[in-house]
Amino acid sequence: MKTLKKVGHTLQTRGSAYVFFVLSVCALFFLKSAEWTYGWIAALYPLGSHFVPTLSGIIGVCIAVIFLYLVISAFAGTRKPNMKGIRVIRIIYAVCAVLGVIAFVYTAVLVFGLDSGISAVGFSRGLQALSEYLLYIGLALGLGLVFVFCEDMKKAFQALLSVLIVCCLVLSMTYFGTVANTASGNENLPEITLQSENVAEGAKITFESLKEGEKADAANLLTDSNKCWTAQAPNRTPAEGYADANNSYVELQLAKESEINTAVIEEVGNQAQYFRLQALVDGEWMTVYQSEKIQSMRLCSFDTVKTDRVRLSIDKFRDNETPVNIKSLKLYNEPKRDAKDFEVTVYQRLDGDVPSEILAKGTEYVRNYARYYDVYSTVIVFAAVHWDTQGQMHFGEMGEEKFAQEINALKEIISYRSNQSHKVKLIVTALADGTWGDEHNGVNAYMAKYWSSIADQIVAFAEKYDFDGVDIDWEYPQSADDWKIYDQFMQKLHTDLKAFKEDAIISTALSAGQLGLSQETYDCIDQIQFMAYDGNDEDGYQSSLQQAEEGLRDFVKNGADIRKINIGIAAYARPINGSPFWALWRDLKEANYWNSKYYTIADGNQIYEGTFCAPALAGDKTAYALLSGAGGVMVFRLATDKTMDDPNAVACGIENTLKRYVENW
Repeated sequence: MKTLKKVGHTLQTRGSAYVFFVLSVCALFFLKSAEWTYGWIAALYPLGSHFVPTLSGIIGVCIAVIFLYLVISAFAGTRKPNMKGIRVIRIIYAVCAVLGVIAFVYTAVLVFGLDSGISAVGFSRGLQALSEYLLYIGLALGLGLVFVFCEDMKKAFQALLSVLIVCCLVLSMTYFGTVANTASGNENLPEITLQSENVAEGAKITFESLKEGEKADAANLLTDSNKCWTAQAPNRTPAEGYADANNSYVELQLAKESEINTAVIEEVGNQAQYFRLQALVDGEWMTVYQSEKIQSMRLCSFDTVKTDRVRLSIDKFRDNETPVNIKSLKLYNEPKRDAKDFEVTVYQRLDGDVPSEILAKGTEYVRNYARYYDVYSTVIVFAAVHWDTQGQMHFGEMGEEKFAQEINALKEIISYRSNQSHKVKLIVTALADGTWGDEHNGVNAYMAKYWSSIADQIVAFAEKYDFDGVDIDWEYPQSADDWKIYDQFMQKLHTDLKAFKEDAIISTALSAGQLGLSQETYDCIDQIQFMAYDGNDEDGYQSSLQQAEEGLRDFVKNGADIRKINIGIAAYARPINGSPFWALWRDLKEANYWNSKYYTIADGNQIYEGTFCAPALAGDKTAYALLSGAGGVMVFRLATDKTMDDPNAVACGIENTLKRYVENW
């Protein structure tokens, strides 16, 4: 009996009350952050759709009672806790404490997926769902903690007043910070500038596929709130009166029949694994766009279509437990604009597609091959020279005489382009890691000693062959000293090369994760070839639009001029596990215009699942570069792409976008 009394007394202390308060607060935000989960589970309970709001109310009452008990205990100070007037509250408090613990366990199990076992994935997903509420949880926990240590009424009153002031200040800052973030775009990504009106304004939702227990919320797509359309996975039982389906979709009736060629879709999270955008044309649904990823902001570029009804379909989900949260769908008909300075750059080796061998195949073949140069405005000759450990330039087995022959042959091929008014610049990668067996970071060793003489040799090399500029592919300076040498080298190269040719191009290949150069060096660079590939996301996609968006943001934060940045496009695949294989888009027999992911890629005597940058995605990257104010796009590399008589060539995806948005292309 004494033990029970002791336990009861302990549970009624301020420390225990604080613990119950913490658990109840967490339960409320667990419920809020995964409301979609409880929505369909609620169908199993007698209260049905009222289950979630009822549970929220119960938890709210528990929080209020426990907090009230905590405050009263603090005001009571060291006086006996059994004083008259709070005995009823103590009883209610005990009931609420028990309910709070039960609610915490119940909500934690579902938000972290504990019903399927303890896993890092489930825990990570739960934290992601809770992320927007973590500040409020922390604020509530700090509020309660203050009253645990107050010893008298005066201090409790002062603490209460202080906490209220702090809460007001923090919430105000949070509100204005949210407004600022909303105004500046998703996660401070570089904004895109659209010249047309959003034709989805004034639209109405005419249909939304629903699963059992799911609430209709597609109208959130057309508002500026943070609420989402929660597309549910297809394996669930459909709601009564709805047909079973292998997707989740919504239909919009536009305010009037309109032409559209661009869509902007925002997702909260990264759950969509395939989606389609369809338009009703002549009484039939026509797919105008499809792809795998949406993520924070997906810019979709497609041929102009005239319609008054649009359908967004989510066809594949990462898993069957988490919905795809689509925040908004906006539709535009973007006009053409002047973009004469927009760069479309490509890396090209002199082996593989050997220029002299291409010329030997005859005029018809050469003219078809030269279609590339109607798209590309800058060709970077790659892997033609390398350096020994003494800082001396070499041409490998090719030799300089063969190099000169192939450069002349390449210039002749370029002259066969159909658009003779389209100027094509020819520059050379004069310094690169990993192309001659020296592995990445091999440059660091000899540049430390010979960077100045190497710069002199590069300028003489560019002058001898009358190149339009040089490209540096140093991957990467590792230490502060390496970056200092990089700065000195690039600045010297700029000064000396511009003295030889005022409009000479200084180009450098960089990754957004390796940026140690100075502002002075940024100012010396004319083109930054942003390697927006080889960065596998959680699903193994190695050249996504989001990677380009986030990398562009990081470059700008680091001091780069966005107008100098060319967003990289990979014309090859990487395995989703990042292993060292590089399949060629040219060799992919089942390639199509839309899909970036393939499940049985044959390469290097391997069969693997990997991702490319499909022509449609290459077009989207081009559109994003154009509409965000970036300098252009870059493809690595030409010989891995299909020739342009194949509509599934990556270069065709780029060209299609340029024809949609650029005057006189």
